[in-house]
Amino acid sequence: MSHSIKEQMRHWGHYQEHRFVSPLQAEEALAMDTHPLARAQQFARGTKVTREPVERDGLARRLLMGAAAGLVDGHGGYRPVSKEFVDHIPCVETRSHAPRSATAAVMTGSPDEYRWIDRALSDLYRQNMIRALVVMEEFIGRGGQAARAEAVARKAGVPLTKWQYRKELEKGMAFMEGKRS
Repeated sequence: MSHSIKEQMRHWGHYQEHRFVSPLQAEEALAMDTHPLARAQQFARGTKVTREPVERDGLARRLLMGAAAGLVDGHGGYRPVSKEFVDHIPCVETRSHAPRSATAAVMTGSPDEYRWIDRALSDLYRQNMIRALVVMEEFIGRGGQAARAEAVARKAGVPLTKWQYRKELEKGMAFMEGKRS
């Protein structure tokens, strides 16, 4: 492959940007997306919505309350408090539903011809975190260089100007060129 380093980095950036995106089926996505306010209204005071019974009846909680109250049965064990004396804690069974939105995370990884970029960036990150973040942001990020410099500054927690971003990018690309061979 005789692509230039920048072309290879652009291709690598494309794979990195799109490696976590895999849309769900349309009918599945509609069922998964429930607004948080709609879920909260299920448990609002005054709502008399019939709910499916959940397999948990609060026995462990009632036993703990019985132990605290000193309720002992004839065998020396603790008796649970009666259900009438325990406040209801509303809950919804969520284990059967997929906890993901219409876009699921699917790791596809980089193609074999771009694995050297992953290894080189890992080496660069160990040597100079800012420089590695600048190189990654240049080929994965969006916007102009000023916006990318701001994004790197947020990630690293240090101020970074556009001029510094360009200098770090230049040094980082020289490092990547050296690792390419």
